[in-house]
Amino acid sequence: MEQPKELLEGFSSARHGSVYLHHCGVEQCDPGHSFGPAVRDHTLIHCVLKGRGRFFVGARRYEVKAGEAFLILPGVVTTYTADVQEPWHYCWVGFGGSDVPEILRLCGIGPERPVFAYAAVPEKMDRCVRELFDSTRLKANPFRMISQLYEFFALLSGDAPFEQPRSQGIAEAAMDYAQKNYSYHITVEDMAQHVGVDRSHLFRMFKKALGLSPQQYLLDCKLRRAAQLLVQTDLRVTEVMYSCGFSDPANFSRLFKRRFCQSPAQYRQNPPAPSEEGSR
Repeated sequence: MEQPKELLEGFSSARHGSVYLHHCGVEQCDPGHSFGPAVRDHTLIHCVLKGRGRFFVGARRYEVKAGEAFLILPGVVTTYTADVQEPWHYCWVGFGGSDVPEILRLCGIGPERPVFAYAAVPEKMDRCVRELFDSTRLKANPFRMISQLYEFFALLSGDAPFEQPRSQGIAEAAMDYAQKNYSYHITVEDMAQHVGVDRSHLFRMFKKALGLSPQQYLLDCKLRRAAQLLVQTDLRVTEVMYSCGFSDPANFSRLFKRRFCQSPAQYRQNPPAPSEEGSR
């Protein structure tokens, strides 16, 4: 049986990386227990496991119950108070890092929606945060800590498939995929599968957006990167070739010369001025 005054709180000393744990904990609050008005310097999410309470963001008031969570953003004045009759038992996770805005977007939460229903059952969320708390202890494996933090995000969002943001179209998503994976011998078919369309549809999207076919765009990504490596590194031409997703030296040399009017070796000895390179 849980102790009515339970309070677990762990802090992490790590403050680096694209996302990091700030602190976490679990607490059964006393009736009417309140915190704030105050601001935080990190992002904080409370998940109500049992009971209820009230959450205030400025002048806005929200009633929050078991199965729901509330979001506190850095620099925003908030207050939260446990119900007198049915005080909440909640867990919380504080975190920071450059990836936080994207993580919140993927979880479907933000300043316009500071109170939301989390996807997991309360018992599973409770267990996740307790395991995260255990990982904050001295000499705990840091990879365990970050994996538990991502598990927390997964329990917030559930298993619904993620959609690309509306501002990012099919062509843009495929371009991003090509830029990140050109060295792995990807094909246009791979690009099409990644964005969930067939090759002919992807072709039309690229032609409309860029005036190029997906194959032309992928090849250009590889050749531009090869040109960059030739000028900026001491890698041998064959090493540059393999690094950029090519496997045939003769074909690489032919394609490179067609694109830059010089062989790879000549390009290294006589690279164009930056303004000339950008105009090619």
